[in-house]
Amino acid sequence: MTDPAGLERGYRRLLAWYPAAFRREQDDEMLAVLMAGARQGQRRPGLVESVDLIRSAVGMRLRLTGSGSQDRPWPDALAMFSVAGPLLLLLATIFEVALPYHLPSAARFPVLARVLGAHPAIGGLHFLSFQGFDIALGCQVVIAALVLLGLRWAALAAIAGTAVCWIVGLYEVPDLLQVLSASGYILTAAALIASPGPRRGRQLLTWRHGIVLLLVAAAVQASTLMYDATSSFVSFLTRNSPEGAVYFVISVVLAAAAAGLAAAWRMNRYFLLLLGVMFYPYVLQIAFPTNSSSDNLIGHPTPGHLAWLFLPALLLACGAILGAVMPRRSRPPLPSGPDRPRPA
Repeated sequence: MTDPAGLERGYRRLLAWYPAAFRREQDDEMLAVLMAGARQGQRRPGLVESVDLIRSAVGMRLRLTGSGSQDRPWPDALAMFSVAGPLLLLLATIFEVALPYHLPSAARFPVLARVLGAHPAIGGLHFLSFQGFDIALGCQVVIAALVLLGLRWAALAAIAGTAVCWIVGLYEVPDLLQVLSASGYILTAAALIASPGPRRGRQLLTWRHGIVLLLVAAAVQASTLMYDATSSFVSFLTRNSPEGAVYFVISVVLAAAAAGLAAAWRMNRYFLLLLGVMFYPYVLQIAFPTNSSSDNLIGHPTPGHLAWLFLPALLLACGAILGAVMPRRSRPPLPSGPDRPRPA
């Protein structure tokens, strides 16, 4: 025996996956079509039609997620990050090549001069002679170019390809850039899926965002130089060199300048939250460097260490995707006229 009330409730639960604006216009019509096409005696929606409806609704939500910066700041923040994240990573890698750490003169022993050359340095142009680093830089350039062109799914595929290169050992960057790249691309992938897309992000980004990103990238390089200057290898050669403290001060000043400008210019707070979560594992790596103990976070990446590093980024990424595709309960409209409740 047919249960039209139960079948209708099932269809309405499935239609709730569609965006609210679409439901306001098409809900009754789609429900009528579905009910008319139901089999005699059907009590609930079939598995195939349920999957098809949810697939269609999720695809529509991904295409239409967020349309205005005033009433939808979170989708716009994701859109901006889908462009800014890859650009920031590329800037940080370029600075790693352009501004290496030069070993102090006290470290230039004859043996080192024969092995490392007359002007030994950590980082710099010699990185380009390493195949793994060239592949990493190439991946970053491709991803940055794709998001600038607004090619959402191509950029997502490039991130997946980068992850494969990383897994098989072809993606090689220094420790700090490793953790920053991992968290950055986790969040970028989620932003590409859950946001209006990089074209929207490109429209929202301004020269002010560019200045903040440039300061952040410079702070990353200054802290990288501090990390290099305080490594066990350099400390053994230089004997308490003060350079580490100098680079630390520079990185703090640059980061404070970036934060101050972002606050003064009232940048999207959700965009700044995404940047903060991206840098969370980076800060942990600086706090627990590879030379501090046998329990460092990246030197011995146990499951617990990886959870400490990347769980916040993974949780935020999953939350962003689920928030984009899950149905939202719409509030019932307030009654108008004399029946509308008056504020106390």
